[in-house]
Amino acid sequence: MKIVCLVKQVPRPAAIEFDPETKTLRREGVPLELNPFDRRAVREAVALRGREGGEVVTMTMGPPAAEQALRETLALGADRAVHLSDRVFAVADTIGTSRTLALAIAKEGADLVVCGRKTVDSETWQVPPQVAAELGWPVLTGVLSLSRSDSVLRVERETDEGSETYELDLPAVCSLARADGEPVAPIEGADRIALWTAEDLVTDLVPDDRRFGQPGSPTRVLAVRDVPSERAGVLATGPEEAADRIVALLAERAPAPGSWEKPAHAAELPAAHYDCWTIVELVEGRPHRTSLELLARGRTLAGKLGGANVALVLGRGCAAVAEGLGAHGAERVLLVDDPALERYHPDLWTAVVAEVVQRARPHVVLLPATAAGREYGPRVAGTLGLGMTADCVGVDIAKAGRLLQSKPAYGGGIVSVILGSTTPQLATVRPRTYEPLEPREDAVAELIRVEPPALPRSGPRLVERHPDSDGYRLDETDVVTVVGAGAGADAFARIDPAARVAGASVGGTRDACGAGWVPWNRHVGLFGRSVSPRLLVAIGVRGDFEQRAGFGKAGVIFALDADPRAPLLATADVALAGDWRTLLLAVHERVAPHV
Repeated sequence: MKIVCLVKQVPRPAAIEFDPETKTLRREGVPLELNPFDRRAVREAVALRGREGGEVVTMTMGPPAAEQALRETLALGADRAVHLSDRVFAVADTIGTSRTLALAIAKEGADLVVCGRKTVDSETWQVPPQVAAELGWPVLTGVLSLSRSDSVLRVERETDEGSETYELDLPAVCSLARADGEPVAPIEGADRIALWTAEDLVTDLVPDDRRFGQPGSPTRVLAVRDVPSERAGVLATGPEEAADRIVALLAERAPAPGSWEKPAHAAELPAAHYDCWTIVELVEGRPHRTSLELLARGRTLAGKLGGANVALVLGRGCAAVAEGLGAHGAERVLLVDDPALERYHPDLWTAVVAEVVQRARPHVVLLPATAAGREYGPRVAGTLGLGMTADCVGVDIAKAGRLLQSKPAYGGGIVSVILGSTTPQLATVRPRTYEPLEPREDAVAELIRVEPPALPRSGPRLVERHPDSDGYRLDETDVVTVVGAGAGADAFARIDPAARVAGASVGGTRDACGAGWVPWNRHVGLFGRSVSPRLLVAIGVRGDFEQRAGFGKAGVIFALDADPRAPLLATADVALAGDWRTLLLAVHERVAPHV
């Protein structure tokens, strides 16, 4: 079996700085490293080769310096490597990158493509699904383990509800959920690294070839800006003072409510009217909060476009839920109701969304940045050749009706402003970026039933589901508690039941999840997921860069630690040194009525 591993060399995120004078990133002297998610992918590929035989080939697209990352993959056990390096590849977005990688994979030949689920610099999550779309192969993201029986690959993967096991036929693309933060020393091996240019991939290369680089990229970065996080830095002397300061900050930083009023059609736009769509995902038979947030934002975008705010719902027997979306801001609801869509399936959702979007050609499509949305969204964009920006923390309408997208990178300390050139324009948006509308029972949406397209019969086959950890609640609750190594082995088991009763949720740092205290799909950090609740309670969290990147956009950060020297105590909004077992309840009782 030939396994191709897609890897990338990235700047160390904690070392990135923004130059306020030039409005650019300072790259001089910043150490470069193999993307931690890709390092884990190479290890998994080498282990699979050890069990099944075959060959592991690593592949990267980048400047000459990227050879260092390939030499680390050789040290990890890869057999050889391919370096795609050419000036025509420069300034490619994810579509341009994925197209180039797919051409190289087709030239190399592969049974399986393995990569990390995201890179820690740009955090797009898009390349694995878009490479699969270019190749016409199935894809599974968030993969935890891989095993093979004959020609069938058995894949366990992480979801927002727990985990699932699939079987799929090769060839296929899989992106891994975990990161490996421990680098190994690169080795010599230039003789095992092949250098390919664009002319090695195509025989009819032309100037400004629209298959590569910036000419082949439907999105472009307009600007980069620094978004420093300023915190109050109060070290409280006791729970009463801590609670009072938290309550005051919650009031000061209360999120702006969603508005039912649609703004006027933007004067710069032509007379045409364009619709804004939101893909509404369901959880426990109800709309996911993030979908309702996007419906609220969709009213603003639709107003500026002079069109309708439209919801697209996929499912089985969910007409009542679809009809109820009028109360949350939808003016029209498209419902695709089919027994095969009762639960999320990557190939089925991709096929349906791509077909419906292709038919109707809406102007803007917003998708929740959930585990599912990060999978089918980029694949739809790749299938249709559309520009897409992932994990946005802001969307608006620019002149001429283009979707203006704000995209965080480098752990959230930098935001890129991105403009797309295709229609539709797609974006996944992070949870808690906007507030849902206050429901209005008198608001009724037009319900339109859409005949589902012919659904694919091949692709991943679901074997079993394990809905044992509702990690999606981290995106929905106003209060999130994150437990770290300093909280102790009993922290999650003691705090989680009480948090559920109070309507809050609990996650953990990488070390807490690695110790088995907290389910992995609740890992909060650069290597896990980001959360942005109104109040983030960090217990026993040291506060290194990887950890803070996961909750840096929280409204108010309250840190509790038995160690008065813990770094997070100095960088949180409010901090309290002491045993959380005696202090947490006292603070909670005073704060709870105000969240």
